[in-house]
Amino acid sequence: MSVFTQHFASLKWRLFSYFSLLILVILITATGIESLVINRLLMLSESTQHQLLGLATQADELVKQGDIDKIAKWEANQDYVVYVLDENKQVISGREMHPHNRFKLNYLKHLHHPMGDRVQKPLIGLPLENNLKQGQALSLIIQLNPNKHPALYLDYYLWSIRIAIGLAVIFGFTRLLTKYLIRPLEHLQSGSKALAQGELDTRISQHFSPNEREFYVLAAEFDKMAEQVQKSMTNQQRLLRDVSHELRTPLARQELALHLIESTVKHSDTAELQTIQHQIQQGLQRLRSEGEQMAQLITSILDFSRLNNAYTQLNPEVFPLDDIRNVIMAGCGFETSNRQQITWDQTSNASLYTDKQYLHRAIENIVRNSIKYAGPNANININTTMTRLNEQEWVTIDIVDDGQGIPQSQLETLFNPFTRIDDARHASQGGYGLGLAIVKQCRSLLGGTVKAENVMPQGLRTSLSFPANIDS
Repeated sequence: MSVFTQHFASLKWRLFSYFSLLILVILITATGIESLVINRLLMLSESTQHQLLGLATQADELVKQGDIDKIAKWEANQDYVVYVLDENKQVISGREMHPHNRFKLNYLKHLHHPMGDRVQKPLIGLPLENNLKQGQALSLIIQLNPNKHPALYLDYYLWSIRIAIGLAVIFGFTRLLTKYLIRPLEHLQSGSKALAQGELDTRISQHFSPNEREFYVLAAEFDKMAEQVQKSMTNQQRLLRDVSHELRTPLARQELALHLIESTVKHSDTAELQTIQHQIQQGLQRLRSEGEQMAQLITSILDFSRLNNAYTQLNPEVFPLDDIRNVIMAGCGFETSNRQQITWDQTSNASLYTDKQYLHRAIENIVRNSIKYAGPNANININTTMTRLNEQEWVTIDIVDDGQGIPQSQLETLFNPFTRIDDARHASQGGYGLGLAIVKQCRSLLGGTVKAENVMPQGLRTSLSFPANIDS
């Protein structure tokens, strides 16, 4: 069994023990509370007690007068079934007592005691002060009416108590879960989120106590992972910088050496050098070209690596799309051949809030890709449309050329790094398959989409869509 399994097994039994103890305490407490509450609820109300005491006072006055007929008549005219009994439990007025009531005399209730919840019409006995004969104690027996019984609403009170107990159980268990599960998981979630956003120095073990063995161990492992990720990213960035430096240095030396050779050859007038000057110049030009391409490749790799970093931060700002349009049209115009033509519709009304640098790079790379590979006579049309989707403004830029297009089976991999499509898009034309990969990373940072599709009768359409407001 692993260490984590052992720790979380311990947590499982601890939660079970705490929950069982919580249930036991609540049940014992609830039983005591319910007993006290039921006894209190089964007491007669103050108004009913006052009414019954009034009947006892009236019966006492009649007994004092000693008129049996008045007592009988008074008993018959009451809202309650009442009897005046002697010490032998005989009705002094001579009225007949129902056998069931006579049986209930054995379970006579007292006025200030609970009435119980089993008998709907209990008999209540009240002693009288006066008597008919010397030494003879009398009592008034009152049969309680069902609508006066305090147990009439007992079920509602009991259900209220049960609901309160249930809520107490839920509250107690929720507190346990919050303490032992929810709060630690929130710390883990916030730590993971911070780590994903590039805060590589995030550590979470300080939020946990060593007494919380399960999550303390997990937090310690999380911190170790974060430390390893931080070291790995630091080493990777250092390696990338070192490789870049080590590659650029010999390239610079090569460039200097080539310049010296060219200068020497140019100023030499010997017959031998004159004979091979043309070949030397061609070789030197080829070396220079290869060096330039190597430098471009290093630059592209660095750009792609920075964009591929999950912690890249955006710098959004408000600007009109025409700013990018004007810069791209001016810059790419120098790269087109005499027979190539680029047109871009006016977009002066489109105002954006996004990262201008990454958007410019994405659009420019697509346009440059069309210039390189669509053919020397290509027409490149750029169209801008604004749409509204889910309460958000979206901008779509379509770059359409009339070149040869791309095989349908290779459209899905077009934006992958180092992708080359046959001879039409070979590295000999100055590309390494990173331009559109950089476009893909830029659109990911901008929260948009990019796709390419062939158009009829021939050509390629590349569509870049992104939200006009990156915070929406």
